[in-house]
Amino acid sequence: MPADTTPADIRSADIDGYRDQVRGFIADRGVPMPGEGVRVPRDAEQERAVRAWLRSLYEAGYLGAGWPAQWGGRPDHRPIHDLVLMEELIRADAYRPLDQTMLASHALIEFGSDAQRRELLPRIRGGEHIWCQLFSEPETGSDLASLRTRAEPDGDGFVVTGQKIWSTDAQWADMGMLVARTDPSINRHAGITAFVVPMNLPGIEVRPIREMTGLAEFCEVFLDRVRLDASHILGEVGGGWQVVTSGLASERAFVGANAVQLERMFADLVALAAGARLPDGTAAIEHEDVQAQLADALVRVEEVKLIVRDTVDRILIDNEHPSDGPVAKLAYTELNVALCERAMDLIASAASIDDSIADIADRWQHNFLWSRALTISGGASEIIRGIIGRQLLGLPRA
Repeated sequence: MPADTTPADIRSADIDGYRDQVRGFIADRGVPMPGEGVRVPRDAEQERAVRAWLRSLYEAGYLGAGWPAQWGGRPDHRPIHDLVLMEELIRADAYRPLDQTMLASHALIEFGSDAQRRELLPRIRGGEHIWCQLFSEPETGSDLASLRTRAEPDGDGFVVTGQKIWSTDAQWADMGMLVARTDPSINRHAGITAFVVPMNLPGIEVRPIREMTGLAEFCEVFLDRVRLDASHILGEVGGGWQVVTSGLASERAFVGANAVQLERMFADLVALAAGARLPDGTAAIEHEDVQAQLADALVRVEEVKLIVRDTVDRILIDNEHPSDGPVAKLAYTELNVALCERAMDLIASAASIDDSIADIADRWQHNFLWSRALTISGGASEIIRGIIGRQLLGLPRA
């Protein structure tokens, strides 16, 4: 049996009790993911169910527990609680909180004005507001600082013109967190400002992007002279880079949930090998070469789990290295691609698939098409390797 790599803090009795509470709550009230790998609800009824589910997670104290008490946080919250929640949501295949809404929550708490917090944080907790990120732009890749969307001064506010792309969930988001260039004459990081943007403002057009999965989770967002006043500025004018980087760092506590996702994927890979019938009528898993491939996959899964758990251990004692997150992200996303490729090889070699695992085979085909997106979102693997080289290995910038 693989060694138990769960940090001691997670294995403690009180955390086990908390895990049981979370698991029971999800079993009683959880809403299944709207579709394999896709967060966007299929219709208005499903959207209402998702918003109600997120609201119930906040009301029960499972989401937003780490917020300041005046905004609904819990005094007994520990960072490990966030990890437990994400692990159990993944195990149950229940709808998970949106990264972009969590990032917005952190940014509002850290940088928002009192008026912004009073108006916007309760609406997040109530499921009234879903957020999207208006960060990435065409032709800028992972280099966010090269963005070209302009916010030009106009009275006490700004007029914004530009285009954003790969904005997840923008088609049903109520609010957007926007970064735009407010001063093109100074250092490219210093000339960026963050804004909170109601998505129904005049001049905003959202166009869903149909992916090769046949679904649409990402969107293009066009901003044509969108008027923003001073109340929409998040933080300081010119301080948008700090807002963005601080928010991205706030997601670190959830990296450990990737270990659970890998466990699930490996179990699905074994099930696929057992249910894939080769032309001679035998199951693929009966053959030594497939057994060897599964053994190799298990070794790689355990390796990445150790990397992820090591990162979690340091996060829990607030002692992580800046490269920990990039290393864990790169290891997980690249292994995810490799597992999907192995599954597709099994499907391609099979003469038939047992009916009992047809849903697993369908899930693998979707995951294969989706897997490359994970190596791009949050920083492309090539960019991540450069960050690791500089931060961990001390290599010079090319």
